[in-house]
Amino acid sequence: MTDASIYYSDPKVQKRLLEFAKDREVVGSFKDGSFSSRPDTLVYPNDVLERIKKGIAAFHCSVEKWNNPMQLKTELTNNELNEIRKGFDFIIDIDAKSKIEHAQIAAICVYEFLKSYGIEPTVKFSGSRGFHIGIAGNAFPTSIDFRKTSVRYPEIPQTLANFIREKIKDKILDELIKFEGGVSSLVNTVENISELSPYQFIDIEKNWGNRHLFRMPYSLHVKKGLVSAPLTFEQLKNFKFEMADPKNVDYNAKFLVNKDGEATKLMLDALDAAAKIKPEVITKQEVRPRAKIKISENYFPPCIKTILSGEMNDGRKRSLYTIASFLRAMNWTQEEIEKRIMEWNANLSKGPLTDRTIRTQLKWHFRQSREMMPANCESDAFYKSIGVCKPDENCSKNPVNYPFNSYKKNKKLRYK
Repeated sequence: MTDASIYYSDPKVQKRLLEFAKDREVVGSFKDGSFSSRPDTLVYPNDVLERIKKGIAAFHCSVEKWNNPMQLKTELTNNELNEIRKGFDFIIDIDAKSKIEHAQIAAICVYEFLKSYGIEPTVKFSGSRGFHIGIAGNAFPTSIDFRKTSVRYPEIPQTLANFIREKIKDKILDELIKFEGGVSSLVNTVENISELSPYQFIDIEKNWGNRHLFRMPYSLHVKKGLVSAPLTFEQLKNFKFEMADPKNVDYNAKFLVNKDGEATKLMLDALDAAAKIKPEVITKQEVRPRAKIKISENYFPPCIKTILSGEMNDGRKRSLYTIASFLRAMNWTQEEIEKRIMEWNANLSKGPLTDRTIRTQLKWHFRQSREMMPANCESDAFYKSIGVCKPDENCSKNPVNYPFNSYKKNKKLRYK
């Protein structure tokens, strides 16, 4: 285990911490996880040593930059905070719920998405179970819609985070499934999932607030004995915990370094997308009732009918999960599900899956005491990309809603 006092006594570590602390609120945390009093900051090397003598083991800093961090108080209003805020950086905080590889996959997807916008993001290991991807504040325009960007906090970071989460969710889910070797294998990595979404397996920060903190670059994670170390993209792709060992860290690596304005298009697209989203109204129709009877194929949605026809371009294993979970939700018995899936598999245009694959997947499904819902309709990986999404007027958020939406129009089925 790395000794914090020895680690932070290193001049090169102090130098990097102080460089990053400029204009930021800096808060220390103790070995038990509690935080020191706020506000605080680091200005001189001796400031670091004094905090360590008091028992501080790690340092966290604000994404916001301030004219004077020591002016911060909990009772300040938003307008008062706006007056002293110089700007803010954007940090995408990615944490894995079970495997660091899941966070690694998500971080690679985020990185590549930002690169598609012409942005050069920087990356660092969080120190524990995830990664931080950063865009420096100068990469964004100084004003938007005749308002200073600095006063639109936390609105803009929240909007950016939601935009990115939405754009990459199907890619992340697809890559997670590939990594684990199938849907059921992925689902087994986390307990009590409620839907087939990548965000059941990894977290991407979206609930930004005033004075939001994250672990400083080159700070220790004391329980892990690892450094929150900046990484190159190649290091991210090949990440091993050994890279964050203090003796292996490159203390000249950079974090939050961008060209002026390079993230302007990303911000504009995110704000434009947010403006087009109507407030979601939850209606009774959107809450799936439980069927008293088996629902026949006549009432299945177009996507499920297309899958069951066997005429698909790709996605046989993913479709196996979709069919099994859908038929269970339609109150089919185990024997009926097994028979129908065997018929489907025999007629696949791209050739059948092995009997072992079918049996393994079905055995896993029937073992589940909790209800396993198919992926939502918006999941490109399960519907659009394999050519089965052919919506009509009864389609909504999830295929299981389709028969119940249809019922409201034709009154032919009975439900509780």
